[in-house]
Amino acid sequence: MPDEIFKKNPIKIDSKLTEEEMNFLNQAILESDNLSFNSQLAGNISKSELIIDKDNWFYENVLKRCAETMYFRDWNNHYFVHIEKTVPFPIFKLQNLWVNYQKQHEFNPPHAHEGIFSFVVFMKIPTHWKEQHALPISINSNSPNASNFQFLLGRGTGPVNLESISLSPEDEGRMLFFPAWVCHQVFPFYGTEEERITLSGNIFKNNIFVESDTKRILPQT
Repeated sequence: MPDEIFKKNPIKIDSKLTEEEMNFLNQAILESDNLSFNSQLAGNISKSELIIDKDNWFYENVLKRCAETMYFRDWNNHYFVHIEKTVPFPIFKLQNLWVNYQKQHEFNPPHAHEGIFSFVVFMKIPTHWKEQHALPISINSNSPNASNFQFLLGRGTGPVNLESISLSPEDEGRMLFFPAWVCHQVFPFYGTEEERITLSGNIFKNNIFVESDTKRILPQT
């Protein structure tokens, strides 16, 4: 992944995976043991299954740099580890990795994740946001969101800011990496029997807990 993707947005890292990285994930999906993960997730979707990051390859080649970059964006973390040196360098671990098979009309309600960081990879997007937003239920709305992925950002009981991400087949291979406490949701799509396939995971920090890890804009659910 190019260096410039790490400098754009303080809440997320938005990147495009390489062909090699996508091939690895597709192979991991093919080799899945079909172990259902639905009961551990918020999604109102038909099928979610655990998959394996064989030899920790995806973490080491993609996720590790994202985790370290986002962790040290917090000045407190940078100070205690690199300057005061009273806290050891963080050790991160990919705890869970799963694939979602979302059918039309299905959705993921507002939720956050466990751990310190999370991510989503859009593996297959069978619809285009322009067509979805032109549907009768959306075309006259002042907030068309059919098929969108959306972040919900706010402070306490104050207003919530929405960041909607409109998706199309051109987004296949796109990865969003973000703090696990950031609330997000996925709207339903319509008009096709093809599944939307996404891959997600949770990253935990395994060594000493520091106060800056607890910072939250929204409570974790």
